[in-house]
Amino acid sequence: MPKIFDLGHTPEEWPAKLRPRGVELSPRTLRSKARAHGQYFAIGRAIFITPDQMNEILLREVKQFAGAGDPNPAPRPSVR
Repeated sequence: MPKIFDLGHTPEEWPAKLRPRGVELSPRTLRSKARAHGQYFAIGRAIFITPDQMNEILLREVKQFAGAGDPNPAPRPSVR
């Protein structure tokens, strides 16, 4: 049997693995983020995400979140 079936989990399985760590993530959100980052395997209509892919999704989301900065930055004084 290919390793993808041994290592990969569906978006419905991952939330149960993450919940004990305090991470609340819906299968729909995970599926969307996996597709956005290209970090998944598709077999027919089924999606499988390996631990390495999950790690990459989380790292990219952290970078994206950190890069967003403060949505309401304080105005900077202008120098003339």
